[in-house]
Amino acid sequence: MQQHSLFATLELENRLGQPVHLGVMHVSSVARDYVFISALTQQASSIVGKNAEHFAFQLCERFRLEPRRFELIEVRDVNEEFPLWRWRFEWVGHSPLAPRGEPVSSTNQQQMLFELLSSGSANKTAAAR
Repeated sequence: MQQHSLFATLELENRLGQPVHLGVMHVSSVARDYVFISALTQQASSIVGKNAEHFAFQLCERFRLEPRRFELIEVRDVNEEFPLWRWRFEWVGHSPLAPRGEPVSSTNQQQMLFELLSSGSANKTAAAR
């Protein structure tokens, strides 16, 4: 699966205020708003990990999401053992704090998230709104 073709390119600012282009897709379900994010170029380390708070804030603002419904899912190389990483935050109002990334290791969770990603691709509810 060529993941970048599923995403819209969106420019966000990193923690230093520099523009960063990322692949982004927003998919809503009954209980959650999933925002899938992917680096468009290979990075030595996770660009999302270094900037998770900043990206989460900008994405919530961009898509007008409620923090309690917000799920940030990083899509890494699909050939990795864990291609999906869930980022969790402690929210103070609309400010995400204390980011924690964890691999989605459950096969059922991975399958559910990949299905959401595929359904979002079909609907094209991307950042171009």
